[in-house]
Amino acid sequence: MESEARYAWVGAVIIGLIVLVATGLLWLQGGLAAHDVKRFTVYFRQQSLDGLQLNSDVKMYGIKVGKVIDYQILPTEAKNVRVVIEVDAQAPVMEGAIAMVNRNLLTGLASIEVSNMAEKAPLLEKVPTGEEYPVLAEGQAKLTRFAERMEGVAERADETLTRVNTMLSERNLASIEHTLSNMSEASGSVARALPELKGTLAATRAAAEQANNQVARLGPKLEATLDETRQLAQEVRGGMAQLRLSTDLGLQELQATGRALRNVSQTVGDAARTLREPAGALFGPASENLGPGEETP
Repeated sequence: MESEARYAWVGAVIIGLIVLVATGLLWLQGGLAAHDVKRFTVYFRQQSLDGLQLNSDVKMYGIKVGKVIDYQILPTEAKNVRVVIEVDAQAPVMEGAIAMVNRNLLTGLASIEVSNMAEKAPLLEKVPTGEEYPVLAEGQAKLTRFAERMEGVAERADETLTRVNTMLSERNLASIEHTLSNMSEASGSVARALPELKGTLAATRAAAEQANNQVARLGPKLEATLDETRQLAQEVRGGMAQLRLSTDLGLQELQATGRALRNVSQTVGDAARTLREPAGALFGPASENLGPGEETP
């Protein structure tokens, strides 16, 4: 009886210890979970959430930092899904960060990629009015951007094909065929005229060589003629200078002769006036012609 009582007591102690340890672990796990993770809300309006589910990975720079813990399709707005994610507190989610949906093409499973857009920005901790957690903005996945670019490329390719088809219409083909025919005829004409062109070029080359030879022969004569012309110009220049000097001297002599003639004419005029009144010249002027204070001699 004592052995059974002792075994029962030992079993009760062991069970109590197990319950105590389990309670402590649950408490520790809840405390760590409450203090080592952060939650954020993301509203997806433009991206498809195909393949996204609870506990889907949340990554940052390709590293798993959290998981999806809740999502809800909002009935008041079309194409609007609210997703709540849980991120490790050590992963820095900064203001201006965006969330994108990335999908594995092989498995079809989706994950959420969080990207910080600004450097040295403060941590995202502000909770908007009416929200329970900070809100991350929706970004655009690389696959979506690639699909949009491919769609644009396809549209341009379709436009190019339309233009090519228009260019290759029956009318344009007929025009191209006519143009090729004309080019063929023109090339044939050129081929037929090629001997004549060669002869013309040969004659032109011979004429050019002959002209060069004549110029070479006339070169010394032209040089001598230029020398004679240069000497003649110098002589003409000297003659012009002498003529200018002679002209200046002649003008000076003419000026002196003009002055002498002017003096002679004045002398002749005075003599003529004297001969015009001989009595006055001999006896002086008449009394009536005397001025004040003058007397008759």
